[in-house]
Amino acid sequence: MKLKAYCTILLALLVFTQCKKKKNEDTEFDKGPIMVNMADNYIIPGYADLKSKVISLETAWNDFLGDKTQAKLDVAKQAWVDANISFQHVKAFDFGPAMTANIAFTFGTFPTDTAHINSSISSGNSSDLALDASGLDALDYLFYKQDALIAFQSTSNACVYVSAVIAKMKTEITAVVAGWASYRSTFVNGTSNESTSPFALLVNNFCKDFELSKTTKLGFPIGNHTLGIQQPNYLEARRSGIGRILLTENLRASRCIYYGLNLSGSSNGQGFDDYLNALDKGTLSATIASRFDYMYSTPQSWTGTLEQLMTSSPGTLENFYDYQQGSVINMKTDMASAFGVLITYQDTDGD
Repeated sequence: MKLKAYCTILLALLVFTQCKKKKNEDTEFDKGPIMVNMADNYIIPGYADLKSKVISLETAWNDFLGDKTQAKLDVAKQAWVDANISFQHVKAFDFGPAMTANIAFTFGTFPTDTAHINSSISSGNSSDLALDASGLDALDYLFYKQDALIAFQSTSNACVYVSAVIAKMKTEITAVVAGWASYRSTFVNGTSNESTSPFALLVNNFCKDFELSKTTKLGFPIGNHTLGIQQPNYLEARRSGIGRILLTENLRASRCIYYGLNLSGSSNGQGFDDYLNALDKGTLSATIASRFDYMYSTPQSWTGTLEQLMTSSPGTLENFYDYQQGSVINMKTDMASAFGVLITYQDTDGD
C-alpha cells in the first residue's frame, strides 16, 4: 500500500511539473521589450519628428506670407513633403493619444474635397475644416494646383485657409506628443492579449494600416474596386505626384515595426519577428520578413509617378497589389493567431 501511495504521489508530481513547464513555455517570452523598443525608439521619436516637420512647415509658410515668391513657395512645398513622409511613419499607431486627437484622419484623409475647399475660400470661411478638406492632401491641392502662386498672391482667403490647416495640424500633433509622455507607461506595461490591451491594439493597427495602405494608396486608384476601371482621382497627393514615395515610406514603416527597427532603421531591437521565432514560428517569421523586404524595395525601382505607371505599366501595379494582398493572410491571420491576438477591425475588402 505504501508503494502504491508513493507511486501515486510521484505521478501527480510529474503531471504537475509537466503542466507547469508547459505553462512556462507558453508564457516565457516577455513582450515588454517589444513595447519598450517600439515606444522609445520608434513611436515617441516618430511623433517628435512629425511635430518638428509641421513646425518647419509653419515657419516656411509664414516666411512665404511675408514674401510671396515662387522661391519661398517652393521651400514651403518641400517642408510639406517632409511632413508628409514623417506622417507615414506614425499613422499606424492610431490608438491612445493619436486616436484622441484623430490625427490619422485629420492628417491623412484623401482624396481631398476640392469643391469644399474652394467654397470655403470663396466665402472666406476658414473655420470649417472638414476631414476631407484639411490635412496634408488639402495642402497638396492648394500648393500644387495650376497657378497656385497667383492664387496666393491675389486671394488672401486662400492664404488664410492654408494657415488654418497648418495650425490645426500643429495643435493636434502637439497634443499627441504631450499625451505620449503619460501614455508611455500604459503602453509598455500593456502586454496582455486582451482586445483592449496596448499590445493587441499595436498588432491590430499594424495589420489595419498595412491593409489601408494597400487599398487606398493603390487598390482604389488602379481600379481594383471598380471592375478594373482606373480611378486616378483617388490617388494620394496626385498633384504633387509623390504618391509612390508615400507608398514606399508607408511600407518602410510597416517593415520597421515588424523587425523592431528604430525610426532611422539603423538599429534592430525586439520586434514581431523575434516573438514569432520564440514561438517556434521561424518559417512564418522568415516569410513575412522576405515579403516586407520585397515590398519595400520594389516601388523604389519603379520610374515615374503612380499615375504615369497606371498608363505606362498598369500590370506592374496590379501585380504588386496582388502581392500585398497575398501578404495580408500572413500577418492578419497567421501572425495574429500565433500571438493569440484577436483581430477586431473590419477591412474594406471583405476578406
